Amino acid sequence: MEKKKSIEFNFFTFIIILVVLLGIVFFVARQTDGTEPDKNAQNNQEEQSSNTENTETKLYSNNAIILDESKLGTQWKIVEDSYGSIIFYIQGPEKEEEDGTYHDVRINVYVEKSDFSNNDLKNQMLENSIYDEIKYNKETKINDIRWMEFLGTQENTRAKILTIMKDGYMYAVEIVGEENLYKENQESAMEIINTIKIADRIPEEQVSDVVYKYYNLANIKQGSTRYLLTSLNLNATEEQKEVTLPVEYQDYVWTGIKYSDFENEMKKYMTEEVIKSQFPEYIEFEGNLYIKEQTGTEQDFVIENIVEKSIKGYETTYEVTRTDMNLFMTLKQNITIKIDGDKYVVSNVADVE
Repeated sequence: MEKKKSIEFNFFTFIIILVVLLGIVFFVARQTDGTEPDKNAQNNQEEQSSNTENTETKLYSNNAIILDESKLGTQWKIVEDSYGSIIFYIQGPEKEEEDGTYHDVRINVYVEKSDFSNNDLKNQMLENSIYDEIKYNKETKINDIRWMEFLGTQENTRAKILTIMKDGYMYAVEIVGEENLYKENQESAMEIINTIKIADRIPEEQVSDVVYKYYNLANIKQGSTRYLLTSLNLNATEEQKEVTLPVEYQDYVWTGIKYSDFENEMKKYMTEEVIKSQFPEYIEFEGNLYIKEQTGTEQDFVIENIVEKSIKGYETTYEVTRTDMNLFMTLKQNITIKIDGDKYVVSNVADVE
């Protein structure tokens, strides 16, 4: 009897242990199964976040106006067709009437240089509008800029105009269209407009200074590639080593100057791309600066005119007219200036075709 009791006790104990073990295995399996979906979910979230970020940074820029293209959807399309002070417009839905005529709704974007104050602009909008009726509606804040909002009507046309003076320019964004189309699409139009930002314009005095410094360096180089280094206060600090330059650089000579020292000085005035494209006489090899020894005649030049052509994000392109007083020649180039942190530098140089 005692032996039987002992067997029954052991069997009962075994059952309990088995249940516990199965419970542990089930618990671990569940935890493992639960972890994998979480990883997948996390990966999906990261992918969605990445896609969202890409969508949010799909920006369109034209002459200081920046907007989020992802908000256009399928109904709106940017048309880079400028006329007057309209620099581009965003075409919205269209519809054909029974008589064969077409109506549409669009967003017109205006930019025009002006010395108006905001109050002057407001008076002009109210007194010289093309609309039969126009009224000042309210002040609308978009991306930290306060725009004046006007509502206009003319026959079966409706319009909303947002306008402001900034940095000596008048900016205006106008939703305009056939009454029913306007009502149907006003909300999606405002989603686009609410992404609009105005890029910072480079002060005119800064533009003149950057352009002059760039041309001065290019002019010094034309007179003497060696003297350019002296003008930048660069001195030899490196010991010469036996090196074999690539065949294409056989005409270049060692300077004893670190290339990084030269590049850092030049980057005060231009980007790395401009250094390489406009100053090919200066190259880097094994960390040292090599130059092609050249001499010539410096220009006695005068910058006659600088005209802003376009703004794309942080870069502004200007048409620069300068005169070579020695040869009495007028030269034109497109100079692009970039806002680089707290300084302005030349980011592209191209001849005017």
